[in-house]
Amino acid sequence: MRIIELFAGIGACSKALKNIGIDLEIVDAVEIDKYAMASFNAIHGTNFQCQDIRTYNKTFDNIDLITHR
Repeated sequence: MRIIELFAGIGACSKALKNIGIDLEIVDAVEIDKYAMASFNAIHGTNFQCQDIRTYNKTFDNIDLITHR
């Protein structure tokens, strides 16, 4: 499953999906707080940069789920 996390925080949504056994790929994570994004990257083994949802303008193909909290 390919997902994008909006307002990602530390990635609780994707972590919950992983915990119940869903195989997923985090395509992008949108979070403005640098400490939350650092935690997100540490938890998920990713290297996403902070992004502001107000200026987010990316497109992706074949996204299965968009999460937000």
